[in-house]
Amino acid sequence: MGFEIEIKAHVPPERVESIREFLSSYPGSEDLGTIDKCDIYWADNEDDPPRFRTRLEKTDKGSLVLFTSKPLKKKDYLTEYNVENEFTSPADQWDRVLEFATGLGLKICRKKWKNGYNYMLCCNGLSIHAELLDVRFLGWFLEMEICSEREEEIDKSAAEEALFAVLDASGLERSLVEKTGYNKMLVAAGHERG
Repeated sequence: MGFEIEIKAHVPPERVESIREFLSSYPGSEDLGTIDKCDIYWADNEDDPPRFRTRLEKTDKGSLVLFTSKPLKKKDYLTEYNVENEFTSPADQWDRVLEFATGLGLKICRKKWKNGYNYMLCCNGLSIHAELLDVRFLGWFLEMEICSEREEEIDKSAAEEALFAVLDASGLERSLVEKTGYNKMLVAAGHERG
Protein backbone atom coordinates (compact mmCIF):
# COMPACT_ATOMS: atom_id res chain seq x y z
CA MET A 1 0.00 0.00 0.00
CA GLY A 2 1.20 3.50 -0.73
CA PHE A 3 0.15 7.08 -0.15
CA GLU A 4 0.54 9.88 -2.68
CA ILE A 5 -0.08 13.60 -2.84
CA GLU A 6 -0.60 14.81 -6.39
CA ILE A 7 -1.47 17.83 -8.49
CA LYS A 8 -2.03 18.03 -12.22
CA ALA A 9 -2.18 21.11 -14.40
CA HIS A 10 -3.31 21.67 -17.97
CA VAL A 11 -0.45 22.54 -20.29
CA PRO A 12 -1.49 24.58 -23.34
CA PRO A 13 -0.12 22.91 -26.51
CA GLU A 14 2.07 25.89 -27.32
CA ARG A 15 3.79 25.55 -23.92
CA VAL A 16 4.56 21.81 -24.01
CA GLU A 17 8.14 22.23 -25.25
CA SER A 18 8.96 24.99 -22.76
CA ILE A 19 7.63 22.84 -19.88
CA ARG A 20 9.67 19.90 -21.14
CA GLU A 21 12.77 22.11 -21.22
CA PHE A 22 11.95 23.36 -17.72
CA LEU A 23 11.69 19.79 -16.36
CA SER A 24 14.92 18.75 -18.09
CA SER A 25 16.86 21.73 -16.75
CA TYR A 26 15.38 21.83 -13.22
CA PRO A 27 18.28 21.64 -10.71
CA GLY A 28 19.00 17.99 -9.96
CA SER A 29 16.41 16.76 -12.48
CA GLU A 30 16.69 13.16 -13.63
CA ASP A 31 15.26 12.58 -17.12
CA LEU A 32 13.69 9.10 -17.05
CA GLY A 33 12.78 9.19 -20.75
CA THR A 34 9.43 8.52 -22.37
CA ILE A 35 6.42 6.82 -20.87
CA ASP A 36 3.34 5.23 -22.44
CA LYS A 37 0.39 4.03 -20.33
CA CYS A 38 -2.70 2.06 -21.35
CA ASP A 39 -5.20 1.89 -18.47
CA ILE A 40 -8.18 -0.46 -18.38
CA TYR A 41 -10.75 -0.03 -15.61
CA TRP A 42 -12.76 -3.09 -14.57
CA ALA A 43 -16.25 -3.31 -13.06
CA ASP A 44 -19.03 -5.83 -12.58
CA ASN A 45 -20.96 -4.14 -15.41
CA GLU A 46 -19.95 -1.61 -18.05
CA ASP A 47 -21.94 1.19 -16.37
CA ASP A 48 -20.69 0.52 -12.82
CA PRO A 49 -17.90 2.46 -11.13
CA PRO A 50 -14.48 0.81 -11.54
CA ARG A 51 -13.34 -1.75 -8.96
CA PHE A 52 -9.68 -1.65 -10.00
CA ARG A 53 -7.36 -0.70 -12.83
CA THR A 54 -4.85 -2.65 -14.89
CA ARG A 55 -2.13 -0.71 -16.68
CA LEU A 56 0.37 -1.66 -19.34
CA GLU A 57 3.22 0.79 -18.80
CA LYS A 58 6.12 1.13 -21.23
CA THR A 59 9.19 3.22 -20.48
CA ASP A 60 12.67 3.52 -21.94
CA LYS A 61 13.84 1.15 -19.19
CA GLY A 62 11.25 -1.56 -19.90
CA SER A 63 7.60 -2.48 -19.54
CA LEU A 64 5.38 -3.87 -16.82
CA VAL A 65 1.77 -4.44 -15.83
CA LEU A 66 0.38 -2.67 -12.77
CA PHE A 67 -2.74 -3.62 -10.83
CA THR A 68 -4.12 -0.74 -8.77
CA SER A 69 -7.06 -0.16 -6.48
CA LYS A 70 -7.64 3.06 -4.56
CA PRO A 71 -9.48 2.45 -1.30
CA LEU A 72 -9.09 6.17 -0.48
CA LYS A 73 -9.13 9.01 -2.96
CA LYS A 74 -9.97 12.55 -1.94
CA LYS A 75 -9.48 16.09 -3.14
CA ASP A 76 -8.57 19.03 -0.98
CA TYR A 77 -9.25 21.92 -3.34
CA LEU A 78 -6.37 21.57 -5.84
CA THR A 79 -4.48 18.66 -4.26
CA GLU A 80 -5.39 14.99 -4.58
CA TYR A 81 -4.62 12.47 -1.82
CA ASN A 82 -4.64 8.76 -2.67
CA VAL A 83 -4.08 5.53 -0.82
CA GLU A 84 -3.19 2.88 -3.38
CA ASN A 85 -2.94 -0.88 -3.26
CA GLU A 86 -0.65 -1.78 -6.12
CA PHE A 87 1.40 -4.68 -7.39
CA THR A 88 3.16 -5.44 -10.65
CA SER A 89 3.55 -8.26 -13.12
CA PRO A 90 5.88 -8.72 -16.11
CA ALA A 91 4.60 -7.04 -19.29
CA ASP A 92 4.55 -10.36 -21.16
CA GLN A 93 1.63 -11.33 -18.89
CA TRP A 94 -0.67 -8.56 -20.22
CA ASP A 95 -2.85 -10.90 -22.31
CA ARG A 96 -3.16 -13.31 -19.38
CA VAL A 97 -4.15 -10.41 -17.11
CA LEU A 98 -6.95 -9.46 -19.50
CA GLU A 99 -8.08 -13.11 -19.71
CA PHE A 100 -8.02 -13.36 -15.91
CA ALA A 101 -10.22 -10.26 -15.41
CA THR A 102 -12.72 -11.30 -18.07
CA GLY A 103 -12.66 -14.85 -16.68
CA LEU A 104 -13.86 -13.41 -13.36
CA GLY A 105 -16.86 -12.01 -15.23
CA LEU A 106 -15.62 -8.42 -15.04
CA LYS A 107 -16.31 -5.94 -17.81
CA ILE A 108 -14.21 -3.10 -19.18
CA CYS A 109 -15.93 0.09 -18.05
CA ARG A 110 -13.29 2.57 -19.21
CA LYS A 111 -9.98 2.88 -21.06
CA LYS A 112 -7.45 5.68 -20.81
CA TRP A 113 -4.22 6.36 -22.68
CA LYS A 114 -1.38 8.67 -21.65
CA ASN A 115 2.04 9.16 -23.18
CA GLY A 116 4.82 11.65 -22.72
CA TYR A 117 7.91 12.33 -20.64
CA ASN A 118 9.00 11.16 -17.21
CA TYR A 119 11.22 12.95 -14.63
CA MET A 120 12.36 12.84 -11.03
CA LEU A 121 12.86 16.21 -9.32
CA CYS A 122 13.84 17.29 -5.83
CA CYS A 123 12.36 20.33 -4.11
CA ASN A 124 12.79 21.25 -0.46
CA GLY A 125 14.35 17.84 0.18
CA LEU A 126 11.34 15.95 -1.23
CA SER A 127 11.42 13.65 -4.28
CA ILE A 128 8.81 14.57 -6.87
CA HIS A 129 7.81 12.29 -9.70
CA ALA A 130 6.81 14.56 -12.61
CA GLU A 131 5.27 13.51 -15.90
CA LEU A 132 4.42 15.69 -18.89
CA LEU A 133 1.62 13.71 -20.52
CA ASP A 134 -0.66 13.83 -23.51
CA VAL A 135 -3.93 12.31 -22.27
CA ARG A 136 -5.98 11.07 -25.23
CA PHE A 137 -9.06 13.25 -25.82
CA LEU A 138 -8.03 15.70 -23.04
CA GLY A 139 -4.70 17.24 -24.06
CA TRP A 140 -1.43 17.84 -22.22
CA PHE A 141 -0.97 17.83 -18.45
CA LEU A 142 1.87 18.20 -15.98
CA GLU A 143 1.34 15.60 -13.25
CA MET A 144 3.47 15.78 -10.11
CA GLU A 145 3.31 13.52 -7.08
CA ILE A 146 5.12 12.79 -3.85
CA CYS A 147 4.79 9.18 -2.72
CA SER A 148 5.38 7.29 0.51
CA GLU A 149 4.72 3.81 1.83
CA ARG A 150 2.57 5.23 4.66
CA GLU A 151 0.51 8.39 5.03
CA GLU A 152 2.08 9.30 8.37
CA GLU A 153 5.52 9.46 6.72
CA ILE A 154 4.56 12.54 4.66
CA ASP A 155 4.30 16.08 5.96
CA LYS A 156 1.30 17.05 3.82
CA SER A 157 1.78 20.80 4.04
CA ALA A 158 5.49 20.49 3.13
CA ALA A 159 4.57 18.20 0.22
CA GLU A 160 1.96 20.63 -1.10
CA GLU A 161 4.41 23.51 -0.71
CA ALA A 162 7.03 21.62 -2.76
CA LEU A 163 4.57 20.65 -5.50
CA PHE A 164 3.32 24.21 -5.89
CA ALA A 165 6.87 25.61 -5.75
CA VAL A 166 7.77 23.50 -8.80
CA LEU A 167 4.52 24.46 -10.52
CA ASP A 168 5.18 28.15 -9.90
CA ALA A 169 8.77 27.80 -11.14
CA SER A 170 7.47 26.18 -14.33
CA GLY A 171 5.53 29.33 -15.19
CA LEU A 172 2.21 27.49 -15.30
CA GLU A 173 -0.49 29.48 -13.56
CA ARG A 174 -2.25 27.89 -10.58
CA SER A 175 -5.53 28.50 -12.43
CA LEU A 176 -4.43 25.66 -14.78
CA VAL A 177 -4.46 23.10 -11.93
CA GLU A 178 -7.28 20.66 -12.61
CA LYS A 179 -9.67 19.82 -9.77
CA THR A 180 -11.42 16.99 -11.64
CA GLY A 181 -10.09 13.47 -12.18
CA TYR A 182 -9.34 12.30 -15.70
CA ASN A 183 -12.18 9.79 -15.72
CA LYS A 184 -14.75 12.49 -14.93
CA MET A 185 -13.17 14.75 -17.54
CA LEU A 186 -13.45 11.97 -20.14
CA VAL A 187 -17.13 11.53 -19.30
CA ALA A 188 -17.70 15.29 -19.62
CA ALA A 189 -15.88 15.26 -22.98
CA GLY A 190 -18.12 12.46 -24.28
CA HIS A 191 -15.44 9.75 -24.06
CA GLU A 192 -16.63 7.90 -20.96
CA ARG A 193 -15.42 4.59 -22.39
CA GLY A 194 -12.06 6.01 -23.46
